Amino acid sequence: MGVKAVIFDLDDTLVYSGIDYKGMKRSLINFLVEAGVDPDLLSEEMPNIEIFRVALEHLRDRGLSEDKIKRIFGEANAILDRAEMESLGRARLMDGALEILKSLKRLELKIGIVTNGCRRYAAEIIKVSSLDDYIDALIARDDVPSPKPSPDHLLKALEVLGVSAEEAIFVGDHWIDALCAKNAGIKFILFNNRGGCWEEIRGRDMAIATISDLRDITNFLPSGREMLERNNY
Repeated sequence: MGVKAVIFDLDDTLVYSGIDYKGMKRSLINFLVEAGVDPDLLSEEMPNIEIFRVALEHLRDRGLSEDKIKRIFGEANAILDRAEMESLGRARLMDGALEILKSLKRLELKIGIVTNGCRRYAAEIIKVSSLDDYIDALIARDDVPSPKPSPDHLLKALEVLGVSAEEAIFVGDHWIDALCAKNAGIKFILFNNRGGCWEEIRGRDMAIATISDLRDITNFLPSGREMLERNNY
């Protein structure tokens, strides 16, 4: 079965993120500690998804009502939203991002973006980066029940794009992306944009390939490179 769609992670895959991840995580942890989570359970080394998971378990163990926990998590997500929106002026396109999207469109492939960022942030990034003409589906943090590495993002993207898991490839820069692809049954290409950091190395065993230039994606599409060269693209 041929590839009909390529789905991308957003931050540090299609765009260099301007998000202050350390500051955002510090604010998130401080808020959750003030809300009653044991500070010894949380660390700035933990992914946000793990911070939320641990916080949820601890708050439930303390006997807080689900309504109270929902309000706490709503405020916690608002911290992430603000940090993302404040970063917009610092973001810029990844080298080769626009070129690969143009190439994929010439191959008549559908293009999706899935991100753990909020929709307002993702939509604005796509607009100011002139990517909106190429994107057929955007699935953000607030569009699904659970963030990556849950498969929810990718499964929703497949639904919107109208393709099966076997007809799609997912490109991302982090082991969380790799695990998301594995959970959704989608082939994964690891984008090595940090020179082999631990996060990327953890994702290699789940990837069909590792690339350091986004434009190399066409090498992994059936006849993609051949078609582009034949038409002088």
